[in-house]
Amino acid sequence: MNAVLNQGASKPDGTVVASVSRELFAGYPELLTPTHIAEITGMTAHYVRTLCRRGKLPAVQIGESRWYIPKVRFVEFVMGGPGE
Repeated sequence: MNAVLNQGASKPDGTVVASVSRELFAGYPELLTPTHIAEITGMTAHYVRTLCRRGKLPAVQIGESRWYIPKVRFVEFVMGGPGE
């Protein structure tokens, strides 16, 4: 996965991020949960929530315990782009 993500990491226009997002994560919803991120990365969902709480992962909190990460923002995070 990292090799595919790194292929276009240097393009600033965002089209590569959208393309990678569509290709690699087609089976996932546009708003990812910590469980989705854990499944994709091998991290635990607990750790993903910790990253969200600390502001390390671009996410939106709904209520006290629900976190959602926009798929395109997750791809940017992995590629080291905006919101890092």
